[in-house]
Amino acid sequence: MNIPVTRTTREMKKNNVVQVIEALRSQEAATKSEVAVETGLSVATCGTVLNELCESGEALMLEQAASRGGRPAQRYALNPDYYSVLSLYAEGSDTAATLVWSVTSATGEMLGQGEMDYRPLTLDYFFQQAKNLLDAWPGVKVLGVGLPGVVTDGVVLSCDISHFVNVPVLAELQQRFGLYVQIDNDMNYTAWGFYRSSCADITAPVAYILKPDVPCTGCGIVVNGQLLQGASFFAGEVSYLPWQAGNDLPLADELGKIVASLTAVINPATVALSGPRLSDALLPQIRQRCAEYIPARHMPQLVFRPSVRSDYLQGIAELSRQRYMLYRLFND
Repeated sequence: MNIPVTRTTREMKKNNVVQVIEALRSQEAATKSEVAVETGLSVATCGTVLNELCESGEALMLEQAASRGGRPAQRYALNPDYYSVLSLYAEGSDTAATLVWSVTSATGEMLGQGEMDYRPLTLDYFFQQAKNLLDAWPGVKVLGVGLPGVVTDGVVLSCDISHFVNVPVLAELQQRFGLYVQIDNDMNYTAWGFYRSSCADITAPVAYILKPDVPCTGCGIVVNGQLLQGASFFAGEVSYLPWQAGNDLPLADELGKIVASLTAVINPATVALSGPRLSDALLPQIRQRCAEYIPARHMPQLVFRPSVRSDYLQGIAELSRQRYMLYRLFND
């Protein structure tokens, strides 16, 4: 998580709050002494922060921990009902598309999910469905949106669903609904969701390649536990790599070259691959093509993901929650 640099006492206190919240999230429930061990902060500081979180309703006091001879210690946990996160993404093309959504609690529990045909394929329909979901889930304070394209500063620069192109979707959603909105491309969210669910205990780079039906292969990258987005948010646009791509190359050849390129540049420990034309049976061929360029000792583990949905939704929910927390604390 990219926590803002602390330069003042006030910012340092906010940083302490972030650490305590994340410690409670990782342990589900803990005493202030346990939080102090997790964060490296003093017990007194943790106690102060926990009291403030309980006063605001963001944390709850639970039953006291079993006594080990002294006074029973108070246990704390985050309040799952403090707010909810709506994760919404569009997938497909100008020919046919789908809207997929989920609602999760402040602590990440799944409250509901579903999908709907994106028909008619218009911006008005997209905004109307977002409104319908927000009306149905009044506890939502955070909206995370994923799109199949390049998104910079809330504006969609390119997209497989063309009516989003050049639209300031972030500002439009904020103006319409008055809540915190986070928007990013599909691969950043999906790579983050895969990293959090399958690779969160490693610091080595992880990549996620998606080969969709449309002729535009995408990739998301996590390095040292952080999304790699690049100077202009263009990192991972592997369809721009300088060789003949798309239907002109056999699928295993194209993906083998992409994996080899990633290995030479970021040396990932794991590369996940997904797409309607992929299967576990294709992985040995991809590995063989990659071995034509990369020594065996540097080869990443290849993992087939039958669907991006769970990774994608988890990535939207977790990144949106993290960024909302930092926004609340550091932008008042």
